[in-house]
Amino acid sequence: MKLRWLAAGMFATVVGLAAGLAVGDDDHEPRGGWFGKLAAPADITPVDNPLYAAECGSCHFAYQPGLLPERSWRKLMSNLGDHFGENAELSPETQQLLTEYLVGNAGEQDPGKIARGLVRSIPPVEAPERITETAYFIRKHDELPPRVWRDNPKVGSMSNCSACHTGADNGDFDEDRVRIPGFGRWED
Repeated sequence: MKLRWLAAGMFATVVGLAAGLAVGDDDHEPRGGWFGKLAAPADITPVDNPLYAAECGSCHFAYQPGLLPERSWRKLMSNLGDHFGENAELSPETQQLLTEYLVGNAGEQDPGKIARGLVRSIPPVEAPERITETAYFIRKHDELPPRVWRDNPKVGSMSNCSACHTGADNGDFDEDRVRIPGFGRWED
């Protein structure tokens, strides 16, 4: 009987260790382990609002609301007359609908690891308007030399997410799937 309990205890320990090896860092990234690849939370919730995708996505990548905190979306949406040097004014009704969507799905509401990381990296008194200026974004992209993005006509700017993150539209920003135009898969 003691041998059966000892065997059961050892099995539980091995399963626990294997699960621990299969899960990566504190972001719970999937890793290969004894039992294969484990499911992980989405990087960030994809855009699921057709009005937002059409209105904002007609000029630039339709950034997932989870990429900024609520206070940033409110700030951005309150000054569409000067949206990064462009007039992006909308009808009051459309502006209200889009603001409600962005605020309701902002980083504080998104369960994805990127949203959590971004929100944690922004001091509570700040309301950044550029995702590329957040500490989280800078830390994740600091190894990229300007020649692969700024000097690359197929990328041009760090704000052009979908140029390198081929699954960006679906909320997939996994660094293992980054493909930089003209450079291919990027290795740290």
